[in-house]
Amino acid sequence: MASQTDRHASSTGQALTGGAWLDVHFAAARPEYEVQLRAVGIQPGWRVLDAGCGGGSFLPLLADLVGPSGQLAALDLAPENVAAVRARAAALDLAAPLEAEAGSVTVVPYPDDAFDGLWCANVTQYLTDDELVAALMEFRRVVRPGGLIAIKDSDVSLARLPSGEPGLVPRLFEALDRAGSAQAHGNLRGPELRAFLRRTGLSGAWLRTILMERWSPYSPIEREYIRTLIATFAGAAEGVELSAAEGREWARLRDRGVAVLDDPGHYYRMGDVLAVGTVPA
Repeated sequence: MASQTDRHASSTGQALTGGAWLDVHFAAARPEYEVQLRAVGIQPGWRVLDAGCGGGSFLPLLADLVGPSGQLAALDLAPENVAAVRARAAALDLAAPLEAEAGSVTVVPYPDDAFDGLWCANVTQYLTDDELVAALMEFRRVVRPGGLIAIKDSDVSLARLPSGEPGLVPRLFEALDRAGSAQAHGNLRGPELRAFLRRTGLSGAWLRTILMERWSPYSPIEREYIRTLIATFAGAAEGVELSAAEGREWARLRDRGVAVLDDPGHYYRMGDVLAVGTVPA
């Protein structure tokens, strides 16, 4: 969606995967994200993998859920994110022991049945449909029978930025999808995640949608989060075919920068989906 020179990319080149940005993202969405993680069903004493952990924002809550009798493992494609996770774990004295490794969610470097549960947040949007199936098959392999696999990601069809055009973001992502952007396709695929869990043989699969909604005046962390999204999306809009009105609106948002967030009455919304399934016995 964005170029590899995006300053919020990690060393993988994927847009919005740098650890500093992920910390901002998590802080802005913390209430909704914690609700989703608590809803999964992770139990004390479990060994859980955070697959695609980023900078490790979810790890303190995961550690609280599994407790001192549990164990955590963290996996991320970007080595610098893994280093940040190790530093964070040492500084925070997590409630459960943690190991962190660099690796891909499509080739998970753990043996069969190594975990009781797996958490994967905001990662599958970077995968093609075939890569998503490969990742889910790996998740099923490393989670024991009866264990849980939880996928949290965006449903950008529900997104709305501080703009007079309510459908501006979904239409941009639809245009990016038509232009071949795997990340745009992944952000639109959220409502289908339950079907993908079923397709890869998981049982009892369910899906829940939750909205993150914020109103002006925005807090400092919300301003940074929304400002970055506006800049990223407006940059992406320059490279795809949109209507003249949509092009003008993205240019307006880009040119006004953070000032657009000062307008009273503005509203921001992002949709998330949480899909959870059980590895069959």
